Amino acid sequence: MLLVGGLGGGGDSAGALALALKFRRIGCDVSILGMVPCSVDSLIGAERLAGSLVKISPDTWAAGRFFEPHIARLGWTVYVLCLNESLSMAVEGLEYLKDEGAEAIVSVDFGGDALVRGDEPEVGSVAEDAMGLAIIQRAEKLGFRTLLGVAAVGAEWGGCIPMNLLVENVVKLAGLGAYYGVYLPDKDVRREFLIASERLLKHVPSFMLTVYREALEGRLGERFYRVAYFKGTFRVERFHSFMYMFDPKAVCSLNFFCSEALRRGRKPSAKLRLKKKGKPRKGIMNWEEALYRLARKKWSPRSILTSCGK
Repeated sequence: MLLVGGLGGGGDSAGALALALKFRRIGCDVSILGMVPCSVDSLIGAERLAGSLVKISPDTWAAGRFFEPHIARLGWTVYVLCLNESLSMAVEGLEYLKDEGAEAIVSVDFGGDALVRGDEPEVGSVAEDAMGLAIIQRAEKLGFRTLLGVAAVGAEWGGCIPMNLLVENVVKLAGLGAYYGVYLPDKDVRREFLIASERLLKHVPSFMLTVYREALEGRLGERFYRVAYFKGTFRVERFHSFMYMFDPKAVCSLNFFCSEALRRGRKPSAKLRLKKKGKPRKGIMNWEEALYRLARKKWSPRSILTSCGK
């Protein structure tokens, strides 16, 4: 079994369907694994399985922007690891999934805050994604194959993370051999995903999922948005349609917040910052050119077929 889902809640798991649908088309046994900022007791109508792992039904309810029950209504088997619980409880859940036959986890972050180092002036909703990254590290130690996809890069909170610094982090990962290429859904998968995500957005708003959809549809350019937490203008670019694929272990090693989650055994505070001496980072001035250059390298979902039992 292959587990595909969001890294930190919000629209991540809904956007991850762009990958899950492709994996299913090429013969993988796919279930959804969302990592959501919740506690187990806050979910009404969910089946508690082990530790912080629950199974979501179409009737499950939780406060906030919670996509996973609506994904279950589309016919998917959906699991959630609650990020507000301890890392040790997440490991219990991972062990349960391992016993159920799960072999690989592909997590998806929308916006790019999973890629911060921790010394940027703004880092977005980094605490949840850092905890998700820490869980993936524990999954790898249990024998899971793991991958991280990052889409709608730069759309986090309407573009709060300086792109010259964010792309510098991406280039650093590429230099470490931790960047595998970009995934862009083919015509059939794109059509199926756009239909599914449109249905989901009728129930739960997501700015970054909206940006990703519009980029896939070729609706580029600057316009005004009033979606979820974001109200303002944003420019949709072609690179927002690319899902950049990484080795999550390397991403965690560069992410101060992920290191803190591993050290503390629970979700870190977003108020923490990596304290660095010397001059502030300048980043990459020609960051857009760098993003498109990296996008020339393509990643194929078939590279993970060994974890689908094929």
